[in-house]
Amino acid sequence: MKNLKLIGMLLIAWQFLFAQLANADERIIISGSHITEIVFELGAGEQVIGADKTSTSPEQAKAIAVLGHPSNLSIEGILSLGPTLFISDDKYLNRKLNSQLEQASVTTLILKQAISLADLKQQIKLIALALDKKEQGAELIARLEKQSNELTILKQTINTPQKALFLFGKDSLLMAGENTAVDRLLTMAGIVNAAGFKGMKPMTPESVIIANPDLLITVDKALAGKGQAGRDRFFGITAIAATPAGKNKRITMIPIAHTNLGINTLNTAKKLFTEVYGNQQ
Repeated sequence: MKNLKLIGMLLIAWQFLFAQLANADERIIISGSHITEIVFELGAGEQVIGADKTSTSPEQAKAIAVLGHPSNLSIEGILSLGPTLFISDDKYLNRKLNSQLEQASVTTLILKQAISLADLKQQIKLIALALDKKEQGAELIARLEKQSNELTILKQTINTPQKALFLFGKDSLLMAGENTAVDRLLTMAGIVNAAGFKGMKPMTPESVIIANPDLLITVDKALAGKGQAGRDRFFGITAIAATPAGKNKRITMIPIAHTNLGINTLNTAKKLFTEVYGNQQ
């Protein structure tokens, strides 16, 4: 009986060792900046051999962001790197690409796009399971839950809710309304989305006047390194200048990579809260 138990323990140990070695040998391709952040946070960054061009966080991921936009990845570019595992979500679902990868014996893990904290936690669980990083995954989820609880407590201290209008775009400006990733970020930060519509819409003078925001929020690329010229682009618009945001020259920015729900979203929400409501504390 003792020998049988010993053999059973040895078999379990060998199975565990084999799983560890198999996962350590994975050559991972990622599509989606938020997924790249998860994989690196779980400690599997060294196994990533390529990612889409938006995967520039964390800093060490920039060197492997050699593929195209998630909506336009080529099978040739991916296979040239010799991957064993492809991880993405269904935001830019490409059934043809996924089928080609499977035909080439590349394992594909296609996740449901995260539009809530619960979805994000499920993504982490599945990625951690695939990479045999379940303990790290549990720690990451616990950290996110702690951050979420801290934000909930902070929001209870708000005296006067602030309305913000999120604007972005290179040539013409777009506004982010309800049911968008930005809208969820604003909710996490205790900020009211001034845009009273769903989805994304082009900015018009009438829509800005109706929104009447207390402040503007944009992405870092719109202001970083542009100084006053970047701010003037917004406050030089007559309709914006007539709002409380324009009159008080209130504008802030968030990293463009954090406009999608990911592991850094809660940190970004806390920074927004501190910047917007710090004087109320």
